[in-house]
Amino acid sequence: CHDAGDLRRAAALGCDFVVLGVGMGWDGFAALRETSDLPIHAIGGLARADIATARAHGAQGIAAIRGLWAASP
Repeated sequence: CHDAGDLRRAAALGCDFVVLGVGMGWDGFAALRETSDLPIHAIGGLARADIATARAHGAQGIAAIRGLWAASP
């Protein structure tokens, strides 16, 4: 999702959770988080070190692949 409208559409579709980009900054993320009852995972170049920050701003957790998986040899 990118904005409050996307969050509303996800809820109307019956989604179990959403991902919300943090390109808007953590304060913007937290503000949008307050507009939805769905579990929200933060996405956008995040790694294990970002989990505490994400949770502090209302995220359920983070969505990441490269940031959590070790690089292939």
